[in-house]
Amino acid sequence: MELEREVDIRDYIRIIRRRFWIILSVFGFSLILTILYFIYSPPLYTSSSTILVKKVETLFGGGYFPSPTEEELTNHIYLLKSDPVLRKTAMSFTKEELERIEFSGSEDALRKIKRDIENGQIEIGTEGESRIIKIKVTEINPYRSMLIANRLAMVYKDFDIEMKREDAHSTYSFIENQINVVKKDLEDAEKKLKAFKEEHGILGLSAEVEGFIQQMAEIEKEFRKASVEAQALEMQLKTVESRLGDREKMLLSEASETSYELLLDLKDQLTSLENQRADLLIQGYSRTDQKIQSVEQAVSSVKIKMDEVIRDLLEKRGVLNPLEEIKDLLQKSLYLTVDWTVAETRKEAFEDVLSYYEEKLKEIPERDLMLAQLEREKQANENIYMMLIENKEQAQISEVSERGDIFILDLAVMPKEPNILSKVKKGILFIILGFLLGIGVGFIVDYIDSAIRDEGEISRVSGLPVLASIPLIDVGRKETFILTDKNLSSSTAESFRRLRTNIKLSRADGLPSSILVTGPNKGSGKSMIAINLALSFASVGENVILVDTDLRRASIGSYLGISNSGGLTDLLIGQVEKPEVFKFNSIDVISSGTLPPNPSELLDSNRMRELINKWEEDYDLVILDSPPLLTVSDSSILANEVEETLIVVSYGETTRNMITQTAELLKRLSIKTLGFVMNKVHFSREYGYYHYYYKDYKGYK
Repeated sequence: MELEREVDIRDYIRIIRRRFWIILSVFGFSLILTILYFIYSPPLYTSSSTILVKKVETLFGGGYFPSPTEEELTNHIYLLKSDPVLRKTAMSFTKEELERIEFSGSEDALRKIKRDIENGQIEIGTEGESRIIKIKVTEINPYRSMLIANRLAMVYKDFDIEMKREDAHSTYSFIENQINVVKKDLEDAEKKLKAFKEEHGILGLSAEVEGFIQQMAEIEKEFRKASVEAQALEMQLKTVESRLGDREKMLLSEASETSYELLLDLKDQLTSLENQRADLLIQGYSRTDQKIQSVEQAVSSVKIKMDEVIRDLLEKRGVLNPLEEIKDLLQKSLYLTVDWTVAETRKEAFEDVLSYYEEKLKEIPERDLMLAQLEREKQANENIYMMLIENKEQAQISEVSERGDIFILDLAVMPKEPNILSKVKKGILFIILGFLLGIGVGFIVDYIDSAIRDEGEISRVSGLPVLASIPLIDVGRKETFILTDKNLSSSTAESFRRLRTNIKLSRADGLPSSILVTGPNKGSGKSMIAINLALSFASVGENVILVDTDLRRASIGSYLGISNSGGLTDLLIGQVEKPEVFKFNSIDVISSGTLPPNPSELLDSNRMRELINKWEEDYDLVILDSPPLLTVSDSSILANEVEETLIVVSYGETTRNMITQTAELLKRLSIKTLGFVMNKVHFSREYGYYHYYYKDYKGYK
């Protein structure tokens, strides 16, 4: 069962300490690569051109919104990096220029320019909070760096003009098509009128009817003019909306609905004013009359109020916020909507007036009526034709005069000296990346490495407690650490005191009579743990015997400097009746004796069980040092004969899989276990704070 555990920053620090040499190696390798880059990479040359995004007076200008905004500048930067602009730039190079900048062709130029943008050799960004965009190109060829920087600026200026002329050209094309239609209608009307006059021998209409027809033709001209204007605005509106995505169209629809509700009252006022103007025209007032001029001023005032409502909608109500990136398109769309509303209202007003005139026309005698209709049709088409010619010229002037929003401030010049700073920046970046890569590799290695290095990990894997961590003894020392009066104040001695205390407190009924000390794998240091644990208990007055039951690789005798003769094996096979008990400090020690060929059979004998029972009667505590648990069956046999078992694992050597197998074996054989001891711990790496606290605590007397 694995237990939950909070992540501590010290866990990460320990990983860095553990994998210090790996991190240092990766960092050192990156440092070497950086030095090689400085030495062998060709010199780099940097050129830069700058462009200014003009402040255009729009619905959002004039103090309502800063134009262009940061988002709009971002759009310009995005367009500068877009495929159409880069492709036009690559296609603009002449054959001589391609050879000089060492590109094989336009496609090769496009591919390399895109690559340079991706790897940062071409940087496009704003200068602070200004409306200036800088194009900085760094290349090994100085002429190439200058040419690309300049050509990008010039191509983008032309590209911006083309985009701005699109709307004006669509209006021009629409008017031109209307002119062709109206011209044909005018020619047909003139032919019909001429034919009718010749057929009936009529020279013209009476003065009264002619005046009526002229007035009606003027009304029809106004109606057709409003219709054409509304259609042109609708076409422009569709062109703008075609550039929007689905999300933007939905948001724009919501904004339009909101604006329509706010503009409804103003639209009613506009309708009323247009009807007044139409009535005045019916009554015979000319366009220059003061009354009509007054109505037209009122119409202009209502239109200004509509603009103010749109500004308030966008500025104060936050409709613009989700559409910052399409602000230009949104403002243009809403502005066109206002103009279209005005045109539609005017069209509806004149349509009603035209219906009135058509009813009055029916009162004229039939022959005069036919002539009047033909005269009206001819005059109306003539007026509309002239109006369209005028509008076409205006649209053509608007298209030609469009110069876009981009102004080139500075063109790049060919650099004479290499850019050392660019290399330095890359070198620093390589060093930082090398350092981060080293840490990343260190953490990956630590994750892949299954060796146990943490008390919490042992508990999570096995479900058993860790009673103590024993520090690694200095590898330069030849002798093994043995607890004596001289080293009782050391941190290692304190670790064994902690182990002793935790063993006592782990059982409700007090100290066990016998403990088997073993481990999952060889080399865990179990014998050293057994010796010092026995000495620690003896130091507090316990009567302790230590028996070396590792009949395969006995080591207690060599650690304590005692003879193996007359030991446990000799006693079990009957060579001696009484074992030789050595006194070491305050504990009794029985060595392994002669190593037998069949240790498992000897340890599983009745004689061995009798000896354990006798030692438990004669001593307060019996400690048995046994072989590794997962290697041979000796420890499993003895574990069922003692009261408790203590498992010793080695820091950085025992793996998680070994811990898992040990826990499963203990559970399967129903072996009573006190818990684990983690030996050979690098306290300076893992638990440096432990030494600080212990040393600080020792200072108090």
